[in-house]
Amino acid sequence: MADSNDLRQRRGKKSTVTSSATTSATTSATTSAIPLDQIRIAHARLVVSRDRTADLHRAWRGQLLRFAPLVWFVTMYQLKNSISSCVSEIKGRDGVKTVTGMEASWIIFGDSYSELLGIVISSLLAHFLAVGDLKGKLELDGWSYMLSSVLVPICVGLYYFNNSTHATCRGVEEEVSLDDDKMRHQFPAVILWHTMITGAYWFMKNGMRDCEDAVNTCAQTISELEIMDEKMVSRSKSNCGSTKKR
Repeated sequence: MADSNDLRQRRGKKSTVTSSATTSATTSATTSAIPLDQIRIAHARLVVSRDRTADLHRAWRGQLLRFAPLVWFVTMYQLKNSISSCVSEIKGRDGVKTVTGMEASWIIFGDSYSELLGIVISSLLAHFLAVGDLKGKLELDGWSYMLSSVLVPICVGLYYFNNSTHATCRGVEEEVSLDDDKMRHQFPAVILWHTMITGAYWFMKNGMRDCEDAVNTCAQTISELEIMDEKMVSRSKSNCGSTKKR
């Protein structure tokens, strides 16, 4: 009789230990699954935010591309004003030998270097925006953009040079201060356009990089937690097996 009671007590202890081990394993697995599910929800939200940011940047690039023809026409208008002013100065020369048509063409060409270069830069930027819009790239490594960046300081230098002396059109040596009202060359609008494109692409690139970093970090955390959960489950199963054998 006493032996049967001892046997029942031993079986009761084993079942209690087994149930407690199973309960603890289930509890730990459930507890670890809760933050994992929360991180997965956060990852899904980050992915949605990244996609929305990409759509917003795509719309920005489209708007920049729509402004490209307007900037090109502005540079053409600046060239027209420069040529008109130079022609009027050539016609109004006093006491200076008259020039032939070919000589006048060369004089006008030499006096409009900055405006002509502005048209070239605006065309290169339009090509860069069109290619970037098609490929969806945010990198400033396109050959057209890099070439325009090289031409920008040259264009600025020619603008100040053409404004500092009007000898080419007036036929007399005359130094003009940069603060003088006689300055007839307008500051190239394409320089501001180039600065705007550079700032916009830099901002968009940094924004997308931050979004990608957040999504990748969250995905890496999820993978690490999944590995930890698998180890905990396998460890709890091995503990349950050893407990049953006892």
